Amino acid sequence: MLFHSRLGSHADWHKSRVPLFEEQHPGLKLTIDELDGGEMYTKVYALAASGTVGDVVWTYLNNPPEHKAKGVMIPLDDIVAAKDYDLSPFWESLLSAVSLNGQLHAIPNHGHYGTTAYYINRTLIAESGMDVPDSSWTIDDLLAVAKATTAAPEVWGMRASGTGQEHIPSYLRTFGGDAINEEGTQSMFDQEGTIAGLRFLYDLLHTNEVDPCLCGDQIHENFVAGTVAIYNTTTGRVGQYNNMAKAGELPFEWDAIVSPIGPDGVRGSQVSAAAFCVTGNSKNPSDAFDVLTFYATKEDGIEHVLFGAGSPGGRKDVWESEELNAIHPIFQTHQQLYPEGPRKWHRPANARTTEFVDTMNNNLQAIWTDSVGFDEGAALVHELVQEVLDKDSLA
Repeated sequence: MLFHSRLGSHADWHKSRVPLFEEQHPGLKLTIDELDGGEMYTKVYALAASGTVGDVVWTYLNNPPEHKAKGVMIPLDDIVAAKDYDLSPFWESLLSAVSLNGQLHAIPNHGHYGTTAYYINRTLIAESGMDVPDSSWTIDDLLAVAKATTAAPEVWGMRASGTGQEHIPSYLRTFGGDAINEEGTQSMFDQEGTIAGLRFLYDLLHTNEVDPCLCGDQIHENFVAGTVAIYNTTTGRVGQYNNMAKAGELPFEWDAIVSPIGPDGVRGSQVSAAAFCVTGNSKNPSDAFDVLTFYATKEDGIEHVLFGAGSPGGRKDVWESEELNAIHPIFQTHQQLYPEGPRKWHRPANARTTEFVDTMNNNLQAIWTDSVGFDEGAALVHELVQEVLDKDSLA
């Protein structure tokens, strides 16, 4: 069996588990093909076109329509039924994101609530004289702490990412907005809540002056160096920071808390994940399915966090586990504060995901850099992403 995985800590984890897979599946040999994340799909699609793609391919939640159109993904319902595989531990929003036309096309490997983990430098915040926030905090609390800790240009109170379909919806949903509707047909950039979310980001840079660029560059590195008070991304850094702190590699006391509460009492979230699919080229799809489920167990979902390979498995029993919450309580806190699980991932119905994201990113960046005025820029984002959504389908 050939598995095209993502180069780095993820593939390192997958390789470390190969002996156990082969022990549990006598007669099957598993090879991990490590592909750079930036080139992974280009290479996979080229292999698919030549009929040489392997049995299992990594996918993100934006990719199923394109994967399906290029023959890199097949429906799994019949195999799930034949093997009586239990899907109930996975979040409903996650299974929905890896389904097409009502058919399941992938099994999630890891998942999270979006960029809802706010990493904080407790030492820096305490030294500023502010109370260190906890998960009961609000957007106003975030701004107060960010202002108190900013000492530009050396130290910044808040670092946000002003682009990206994984980041932007969580910010916008905190204010009651969104980037795109659930059906994937309408831009939401003309909605009041969305504009409020964009204004919050704009003000971090231009009004409150607590973020240097909204560009996302070097945030992790600057946080580790002790020059960032707050930044948000996925829970994928929790295991890493836990390991670094134990090794004495962080020069401050760190913590992680859940997204702040927005003006209407809402915390933004968006299910996000990686999942694995069986290719149309696989000669043994039932055996390939065993690779998917092997890397989707409760055990795997817990242990790859301990390994430092990213976010937990997208399973309720993983996020509730004692083992995971012994590392940090943020996992259980998510379960408590988002009782219905993470909100759905929305993607263009016409499968023009790359075009949609590029159009959104480029025009948001024009707002952040003041290349265009805020009101004009927001209207332009709405107009141009809607033009993408109105195009013919690629799938």
